Amino acid sequence: MMMKLFRSASLMLFIFVTGAVFFAVSASAATYYVDSTGGNDSNTGTDTSTAWKSLSKVNSTTFQPGDRLLLKRGGNWTGTLWPKGSGTTSLPIVIDNYGSGNAPFINGNGNESTVYLYNQQYWEINNLEITNNNGASSRRNGIYVVNENGGTLNHIQIMGNNVHDVSGNNVKDGNGSSGIKIRTIAGSVKSNYQDIRIDGNTVGPRVDRTGIDINSDYWCRTDSGCPGTNNWYPSTNVIISNNYVTDVGGDGIVPMATQGAVVEYNTVNGFNMRSGTVNAGIWAWNADNTTIQYNEAFNGHTSQDGQGFDIDYGQTGTVVQYNYSHDNDGGFILICQPGNAKNDGGIVRYNISQNDKSRVFQLSGPTTNTQVYNNTIYLAPGSSTSPIYVNSWDGYTKSISLTNNIWMLQGAGSWQGLSNISNLTFNYNTIYGVHTSGEPADPNKLTSNPLLADAGSGGIGRNTVNGYKLVSGSPAIGTGTVISNHGGKDYFGNAVSSTSVPNRGAYNGPGVSGPANLMSNGGFEQGNLTPWSNWNTASVISGNAKSGSYAVQLSGGPGSAEQIVNLEPSSTYTLTGYAKTADSSQPVRIGVKNYGGTEQYSAISSSSYAQASITFTTGSSNSTATIYVYKPSGSAKAYGDDFMITKN
Repeated sequence: MMMKLFRSASLMLFIFVTGAVFFAVSASAATYYVDSTGGNDSNTGTDTSTAWKSLSKVNSTTFQPGDRLLLKRGGNWTGTLWPKGSGTTSLPIVIDNYGSGNAPFINGNGNESTVYLYNQQYWEINNLEITNNNGASSRRNGIYVVNENGGTLNHIQIMGNNVHDVSGNNVKDGNGSSGIKIRTIAGSVKSNYQDIRIDGNTVGPRVDRTGIDINSDYWCRTDSGCPGTNNWYPSTNVIISNNYVTDVGGDGIVPMATQGAVVEYNTVNGFNMRSGTVNAGIWAWNADNTTIQYNEAFNGHTSQDGQGFDIDYGQTGTVVQYNYSHDNDGGFILICQPGNAKNDGGIVRYNISQNDKSRVFQLSGPTTNTQVYNNTIYLAPGSSTSPIYVNSWDGYTKSISLTNNIWMLQGAGSWQGLSNISNLTFNYNTIYGVHTSGEPADPNKLTSNPLLADAGSGGIGRNTVNGYKLVSGSPAIGTGTVISNHGGKDYFGNAVSSTSVPNRGAYNGPGVSGPANLMSNGGFEQGNLTPWSNWNTASVISGNAKSGSYAVQLSGGPGSAEQIVNLEPSSTYTLTGYAKTADSSQPVRIGVKNYGGTEQYSAISSSSYAQASITFTTGSSNSTATIYVYKPSGSAKAYGDDFMITKN
């Protein structure tokens, strides 16, 4: 007999038994609307004209697979959003928004969390604005997802949210405060997550203490220094990507107790701002085979760690690649472990570090089998940063190789503690510029200028570092050594052969055209003066640029910006730069002095950018020159941009 089946947008389950057809239809997947001003909790909620009003109505509802919960844009709620229920593999439950205007705004108002899930799975939380601020600080979170005795919970997706002003405490433990936290709490059922995606969120400003973290009470194993019964139950299929984390009290992004996590295309700007303890930008802990790639970390505060990146202990096979680290108080990367733990097989490759402070690399404790290759490190004139700093944490580094790296050191502190490493391979590296105490021997070292296109010119953004490509004729091109299992490409996406000799540094393409710029930050794209110095009226501004986003402004005269550049004695160079003045009767000068010859300058009185070009020859005992842009007098503003020194 033909049966007419009821048709619905819901999922249908058909069961065939002895020729008969039985079917069951789940409760219809529905869309629910919530409007903080025009809604009413006595409504059905299933249409924009019959929207609910309050979080309490939402929190008393158990949602079904495939349901959508939409909050009206421009709406404002106070308290915790905790809808109930779980989705399925094919029918997750989605939180999102509707309408026009600002994203839906929820303030947790000092509760433990603003958005909360407990032992729930197959949820997607998208496009909300979230704070948790009541004028005091306590343990609290923005988005908080918890697994306690839930076994393996699946598919938690958090995308496109704006989480800021989370007034949490700064306690560094799994129960501390975070902008976005996914946590597994120990219980009678061993539990973890499978399929976590945290993508495209903005976390900060004013978030304490961690921006984004995943952690678990199931962490005990000898690798992490735990002497008890092995109880490590990692979460899997974890992706943390495309997030912008800024102004966080402690750590930026930290996956813990994960297996094979990928952390990529994130930006962490301003971390360790308030906690007063050790924190880093992006790192993992007690997590195997983590890949940290295509990220930018900068403005790390203090040297209590303070590095942009970290391969911490309890790890095997962590790869840190294709990242850009700059202007971090603690340096580029920490590689560490205590004596009773494990940190084995870490790889640091094809990264760029610009003007990181304290120490570029910190090696702490008896780590093993670390490979550091094809990175490019730049330190500006006047830097006192240690290129490598080795210290004991229940012992020193046991085994590490550093190969094919470029250190361009216009300034640097000493290399510290390398003699304490049991098994150190240091080969095929380029060290150019200043040579300070403790510099390691290298049987294939190059000390000639690697001819980086425009070293020190990197700004904010991974795509601002073309200055770290190699100019044609660079001695670093094709003079490295082949590394096995090297990842297949460089920072810029150029292929790396398994057989052909690679370049040194993070760039493996052919030489680029044009001369190398020997100045640092000649276009001011770092957004600050470093390593220029200000006299009276100079500052870097956004706008009024000849190219890029930034220029130097002289707000009046007399005033100048100057930079001391390292050069070679008895050599001829050409200085070029651009300047303009708001008043043609008050010219601005571009010039060079203190190079062993007579001071030279070009005066520019144009109201639009005009180029100056000066050729000079250093004296036989002069290895530096002072470059300047100078406004002698007057109240009119003047601007300079795109300074360059090339060797003739």
